[in-house]
Amino acid sequence: MGTLFHWSSLGPGKSHQVKRRAILIGLGRIGWALEKDKLRYHPCTHAGSLLSLQKRIELVAVCDSNPDQVKSFQRWWPYPVQAFENPDELFSVIVGTGKKSPQSANPREKATIRKGAIAFKSKSSGKSKNATSSGKSSGGLAVDLAIVATPQDVHTSQALQLMTLGVSDVLIEKPPGEDSSDMRKLRNAMQSSKSQLWINFERRFHPGYTRVRQLIESRSLGELRSVRGRVYSGASPIHPASGPLLHDAVHWIDLLFWYCGLPEKMTGRVLRNSKGLEESSHLQFHYPDFVASLTTGARSRYFEFEMELDFTEGRIHCGNNGFRMWKSKRSKRYSGFQELQEVAFSIPGKEKNPWLQMYAALASASQKPEEYDSQRTLQGLATVDYIHRAYKSL
Repeated sequence: MGTLFHWSSLGPGKSHQVKRRAILIGLGRIGWALEKDKLRYHPCTHAGSLLSLQKRIELVAVCDSNPDQVKSFQRWWPYPVQAFENPDELFSVIVGTGKKSPQSANPREKATIRKGAIAFKSKSSGKSKNATSSGKSSGGLAVDLAIVATPQDVHTSQALQLMTLGVSDVLIEKPPGEDSSDMRKLRNAMQSSKSQLWINFERRFHPGYTRVRQLIESRSLGELRSVRGRVYSGASPIHPASGPLLHDAVHWIDLLFWYCGLPEKMTGRVLRNSKGLEESSHLQFHYPDFVASLTTGARSRYFEFEMELDFTEGRIHCGNNGFRMWKSKRSKRYSGFQELQEVAFSIPGKEKNPWLQMYAALASASQKPEEYDSQRTLQGLATVDYIHRAYKSL
């Protein structure tokens, strides 16, 4: 899926940099489990990114409701880390950076798991340890970075709770919520809280997609005339307000809005089965000079994520199959005609993994405010507004 990136480091760290203290809520696919996929570039999850940047970010606690998943993670993670089964118990001991932060236990020296005992083996010591439920930690757990990689129905509520606790930076998985009401709550929290809200649209940090945006803005291929896209997946909708449009196509719509801004209007149709669940969708996003069209489908026996952009003097194709570009040149077949001929699509710095690019920004955000872009987050919230509107009215 996509280009394989190799990464050794983000460059030498500076001694004066403050190491961030992070928690990871959710050890499922995107939280950690996909790191076991040998075909993907790595890191490709939140845990993998934290491990790669452990010199700049310290993982102080994890949370997952599955004890077996926690034990498996503990065997994989190189040093002991506090673990919780219940997010409410984790939240009860957090002291955000906006509040007085007492010194918490060093996770390399002490590891506990709330709500039941779990034995795990520390790679650093090679000794088996028993972790027991001990209630609220004395002194609290200082946290300034929280990652929410739980099921979508709790993304909003958990992000709001973490922002209320004063955690400086909160990163939530996509979709950031399920409807416009969730988006309104998050926008209000951004206004009233000192916390910075991030959404995991990692394609924005991919050098290939960044290059596409640069080509649009430079007009080196002329004016943008149309955008077409396809997102197909085998994911089955959970309920009528969910499906591939919200789960996978949200990335495509986010890229469209990043490239072109918000449309004047949206039209189309969402097709549902006899149970009211999403089968496919056909959407048009109307801009002053062109229309962008997107087709999605559920229960396909393959995954596809593609975007094609037509310009007055060329074309770009981008997606999980890579990046290609064509330019208008003199035809070799017809006198007096121009034809599209494929040219190289150059990606400066293509060795950089988008996950590490995103986490590098997170690692620096506490000292470099320019690394955080609130408009990027607000635009990400707008994608769910449009999807919710499609589910309700189309």
